[in-house]
Amino acid sequence: MHYRRVLRTGDPGPAGPLRGRGTCRVDGCDQPVDAKDLCHGHYQRLNRGQEVDSPLRGTRKTCLARGCNRPVDAKGYCSAHYKRTLVHGDPLPGKPLRKARKGGRIGADGYRYVQVPKEHRHLSDGASQISEHRLVMAAHLGRALTSDETVHHINGVRTDNRLGNLELWSTTHPTGVRIEDQLSFAVTILHRYVLSREHRVGSEMIWAMVAE
Repeated sequence: MHYRRVLRTGDPGPAGPLRGRGTCRVDGCDQPVDAKDLCHGHYQRLNRGQEVDSPLRGTRKTCLARGCNRPVDAKGYCSAHYKRTLVHGDPLPGKPLRKARKGGRIGADGYRYVQVPKEHRHLSDGASQISEHRLVMAAHLGRALTSDETVHHINGVRTDNRLGNLELWSTTHPTGVRIEDQLSFAVTILHRYVLSREHRVGSEMIWAMVAE
């Protein structure tokens, strides 16, 4: 303010507190007036020809839509009501917002899909959403499933994702019929399912061979 006095009159005026001018005239704004009954932020909007009568970014905590107490995302609205303004030109406050369903969603293939928390995305190769039966099996194994691994529902119910109802299957197979190919394939399978973790194959003969 003193600097503006110098620019305007060449004199900063008397020392001491500046004259109080109240708060900004925009509803919900409690910032001190800068010019034309507006705070500095709203006055700058006026100079740029922008909408004045809306909260400044960061000054409002909850959505402008009537009855909505969600946090502000953009233009004074929560993310849902802001998207409505982009699509319809109106936040449609009287229309209920769609609530996310707990327990995931059922896809067209009949499997249940769930959100993967960030701390568990190493089990989904970084994916934020995967089928629940694959996530349950990955959590049981302690690693993400490979592209050739599938999870079979024993009772045929695709939404019954109890660990006891799931079996790990593999669709991989040797690329040829040469002995070298078969041996290489056998070593790969043993390292994946026997040597690298405690996944019992159910064959005492295989365990005897590994021990030797």
